[in-house]
Amino acid sequence: MLSVRTRSFGAILSLLLASCAGSLSHGKAKTAEEQYKNAMEDLHDSLYPEALQGFAEIKAKFPYSKYAALADLRSADTHFERGKYVEAIDAYRQFMKLHPTHEEVPYAMFRIGEAYAKQAPEEWFFMPPASEKDQASTRLAISAYQDAIDRYPKAEYAEKARQRLAECKRVLAEHELYVAKFYWHREKWRAAANRAEGVVRDYGGSKLDPEALLLAARAFGRAGDANEARADAQKLLEKYPASSEAADAKKLLAELPPPAAPAPEAAPAQGG
Repeated sequence: MLSVRTRSFGAILSLLLASCAGSLSHGKAKTAEEQYKNAMEDLHDSLYPEALQGFAEIKAKFPYSKYAALADLRSADTHFERGKYVEAIDAYRQFMKLHPTHEEVPYAMFRIGEAYAKQAPEEWFFMPPASEKDQASTRLAISAYQDAIDRYPKAEYAEKARQRLAECKRVLAEHELYVAKFYWHREKWRAAANRAEGVVRDYGGSKLDPEALLLAARAFGRAGDANEARADAQKLLEKYPASSEAADAKKLLAELPPPAAPAPEAAPAQGG
């Protein structure tokens, strides 16, 4: 068997060889295109420090070539691929600032959304559900995706941005419904109702809408606001008559007091 010292030396040697792989596998680049190709190969091979160095050399040696702008963008991609999402967001924004009319600006905007989304809470079987965790990054992702869609609705990445936007909104709808239930269990009726209504108002169109409307109606009913309770229950029946919550909405409507009759108009004063 190999000794611990021998195995350690082998591991260190492997790391050194890997770090040199980029430079050893490339010849001396003479043009910006060759330098860019070499740096891209390093990026694809997950040799991130080498890729960043290669892109930086393009900026230094060929600042007026088209590859200088691409080097800015691919540096951002490198940060993204290595999981440095904050650095990636800053780099994408820097690319957009330096090259506002570049054809890859829509891509950079989309990737900013992706970088925010990557920082959002994930589901793990041994951890609390993502809906119970802070969703600040998800909100920032929504803003970034929406910005990309609004500015470049027909761009190559617009449809992907729409899909990601819908996914993020679903996550926030789940989070808001979780918060509404949190208030419900603590008998904070109006807070529960308002958060449940927010699910439909801000993230409407998800499968959670019927459940949120029923929760809002019940919470308003507990708060003594029959009119608001009735409005949410009726909205549920109108929009989702086939939902599993429809029967409960009908039952709630039957239990609520009838709407108050409008006050009669005062008779006009008689002149003397």
